[in-house]
Amino acid sequence: MDDPEGTKSLDQWLEILAGREPKRSGGDLSLKDLCNHWMDHKKAKLDAGDLVQDTYNEYFHACELVMESINKELEVDRIQPSDFSRLRAKLAKRFGPVTLGKHIGQIRSLFNFGKKAGLLEREVNFGLDFEKPAAKRLRKQRALRGQQDFTAAEIKQLLAKANTNWRAMILLGVQAGFGNRDVAELTEAVIDFSTGWIDYPREKTAVARRVPLWPETVEALRNALNQHPGGSKYLFVGDRGRDYTSEKHTGNNRITGAFKPVLKAAGFPETGRGFYCLRRTFQTQAEECGDLVAVKSIMGHTPSENDMSARYRQRVSDQRLKRCVDTVHDWLFKQESDHE
Repeated sequence: MDDPEGTKSLDQWLEILAGREPKRSGGDLSLKDLCNHWMDHKKAKLDAGDLVQDTYNEYFHACELVMESINKELEVDRIQPSDFSRLRAKLAKRFGPVTLGKHIGQIRSLFNFGKKAGLLEREVNFGLDFEKPAAKRLRKQRALRGQQDFTAAEIKQLLAKANTNWRAMILLGVQAGFGNRDVAELTEAVIDFSTGWIDYPREKTAVARRVPLWPETVEALRNALNQHPGGSKYLFVGDRGRDYTSEKHTGNNRITGAFKPVLKAAGFPETGRGFYCLRRTFQTQAEECGDLVAVKSIMGHTPSENDMSARYRQRVSDQRLKRCVDTVHDWLFKQESDHE
């Protein structure tokens, strides 16, 4: 007999009691194997330039989240809807609705890849619960978060309390729409101090971005460069000699946490609004120039595939870009000039 002690039969009976199909003999694809195949696929796209590092890191993190909840050695075709329900419940305790929806989409993509790649014979049954949060909940969450930009007075409070590095980063956020990764990975090479322009493709979208700098921003960047301690190719280095990039597989950098003391020093709560809200501020105020194309160009937004004008447009003139940032400058500093 192949199983004199009946252990295989017992294992099969326990699987039935757990609501699963009994385990079959043979080399069925495990969850870990599926994740490895998926990440190999994503790595090939990364190497080909079809995927950016942040997105690759997010996919890696999605695999980690799945394997924290579901046994990584479990065959994929034995994963039940109840497993996905438990996974969603765990994710919902850790993340807000927006991030939860992003992770659910990534995880569903992981399992759908298995079928499309011919690794699975049938599509995975996610059940009824493993869905993204409803649009109504997302709207409610946005309302609860409150204001997600800064007023001119609030930005001046931040600048008054910021050190040399943070003054430059805050100005880049509000005058150029730079986000967390933009400032964390900024190098001197993309800044032309003689003309006051930055040519800096946005890493997330690979969209070219040309930005005219305010005189205040040029001065702040010069000051940051003059105090650079060396040891990093990136312009901004913190007090402990570390730049703001991160090697963690989360797609994040250290800007979010490092900005909290700046908020606190300026008298603002450390939660609710972060550095990225400066990017939202730029978008909101820059649109007052009436040239949305110029605003999108500075923001580094990816045009829609259906936007034929964007596909045919070869460039946005420097005059239009300058008018865009001047609009934000007038909004931020007009009150000061009115009192002079």
